[in-house]
Order: sequence, then C-alpha cells, then structure tokens
Amino acid sequence: MPIFGRSRPERPTQEPTTAELRDERARQWAHCFAGPAAEADYRRAFLRYSPVFWEIIQSAQNDLLRLLVDRVPADIGVPSVFGLSVVFVSHPKAEEATRATLAMIVNELMPVHARTLLIALADAWENSVKSPYYERGARVGRDFSQTLQRLEATVANDNGVITSIRVLVDRGDEDE
Repeated sequence: MPIFGRSRPERPTQEPTTAELRDERARQWAHCFAGPAAEADYRRAFLRYSPVFWEIIQSAQNDLLRLLVDRVPADIGVPSVFGLSVVFVSHPKAEEATRATLAMIVNELMPVHARTLLIALADAWENSVKSPYYERGARVGRDFSQTLQRLEATVANDNGVITSIRVLVDRGDEDE
C-alpha cells in the first residue's frame, strides 16, 4: 500500500556479497571433491609415493599444499602434484610453472572443470609410474595436453584459462 500516495520503488536485485560468493564456491568444491583432504591425509599420501620426510615435502611444496589441503582429496591432490612436477621438470622456471598451473586450476576454474583436470593429472601420473622416470614427464604431459585440448572447445574455456594452461604445458614439452 502506498504511503502518502506514492508507490515505493522496487529494490534492484542485489548482487551477492564476496562472503556469499566464497561460501557458494566452498559448497561447490565440497560437492565435487568429497574425500579426506586434511594435512594428515596429504602426509600419508605423500609417504605412499615418496620416502622423503614429510617436513621436507611440506617446506618444498608449501605453496602447492596451501592450494589443495582441505579442498581436494589427498588421493587426487598428491598424484596431481607429482604429475605437474614431471611435466615441468625441464621448464626453466619449473616451480613457478607448476604453481601457476595449479593456481589457475584451483582458483580460476569451476570446481567440476578443476576436478576433470586434477583427475586427468592424477591418472596420467598413475599410468606413468611403470615407465622409467625420464619418460614420465613426456607421457604425463601428452595425456594432460589431450585433456586440455578436449576442454578447450567447451564452456570450461570461456575465461581462457584452459588455453593458458595448455600454453604452459606445451612449453614444458618443448623444453624436453
């Protein structure tokens, strides 16, 4: 009912706040990435793959772990880290390329697309384990590049992130 003969203007649709967007993204991640993702889970998973003490891994891979712990299950995150590490082993800035690629996957993509890439990396690493170490980078890179190529033609690449990741991965392959 109008007060004083004037109708009240309708409120425009309010944009979600940053906190609401963050909460929604966390819900989407939880839906796509169910499984143990605590630091202790990562410690156990790394020890399954490597005899290196956890403290050394933690200090060397701290930037990568911050992107994954409490977000991506360790059984996907750990082989993904190993996969990216061998893809960029010959890259002139291997650590930066690995960190940038993982950051783009985790921060820039929708969780369903991030899951596709992380599982592709984890599977490629697992499939390469039987190969000699010096062949793993090329094999993982080839498998990962195929997944990127398939996603490049979909809505997953609307913001150009898939293309950026592919450029990094392909440059890593060129250096080998």
